[in-house]
Amino acid sequence: MYEKILVPLDGSDLAELAIRHAQEIARGARSEILLLQAVYFPYPVVPEAALVPDEKWLAGARKEASRYLEGIAAPLREAGMRVRAILDERPPADAILHVAAREEVGLIVMSTHGRGGISRMLMGSVAERVSRATSRTVMLVKPEPPTVVKRHDEELYLHIP
Repeated sequence: MYEKILVPLDGSDLAELAIRHAQEIARGARSEILLLQAVYFPYPVVPEAALVPDEKWLAGARKEASRYLEGIAAPLREAGMRVRAILDERPPADAILHVAAREEVGLIVMSTHGRGGISRMLMGSVAERVSRATSRTVMLVKPEPPTVVKRHDEELYLHIP
């Protein structure tokens, strides 16, 4: 059904929640998993404050991102999955949309940070931008709510992904 599944990652545990969902779908559909990380230096809005990354910074960021993606890809390959790691130097939403179109992916599986209200307004939502801008199927993996454990008269909140 889905020949290629794109999984955008940003290095966070939350983003990595999407991997197990993509893996299960890929196993059943015999799909290739494309792991994507955007290596992007956000430029300030104020031109006078412009910080331009030098080539050394970009090379280091690319190397770190490649190492991260290969660390995710290796166990998937060992489990028999077809996996490719991709780096892109666009802003995250643009990178996802560009790679999805170029690779003709059938499914994008990504986590949502679950932001709402002012946080969402100020920071934006990559997941929302992608889902609105693409005609491809998008599966959003939400963060799991914290589990409440009561011990005596105290409430301890534990987040268990």
